[in-house]
Amino acid sequence: MKKLLIGFAAGAVLGILYAPAKGIKTRKKIAGIGNDMKEKWNDVTDCIADRIDRIRDGIDEVADKAMEKVEATQFETGTV
Repeated sequence: MKKLLIGFAAGAVLGILYAPAKGIKTRKKIAGIGNDMKEKWNDVTDCIADRIDRIRDGIDEVADKAMEKVEATQFETGTV
């Protein structure tokens, strides 16, 4: 994913640099591409963070159920 973003950015910058335009317009275009990439990167990292949170919640739920079963078994066998 990282290589894809780097390749996209490099291609976009080179394309803009070789296109005939005034310097200020070119710099604005490059800045716009940088901002777009930053937004997309933030979206990707937010998505990953959300998935990690869901996985963590799932693990917590499984652990809680396992503890309940252990405690119930201990209570039934009188080892508590």
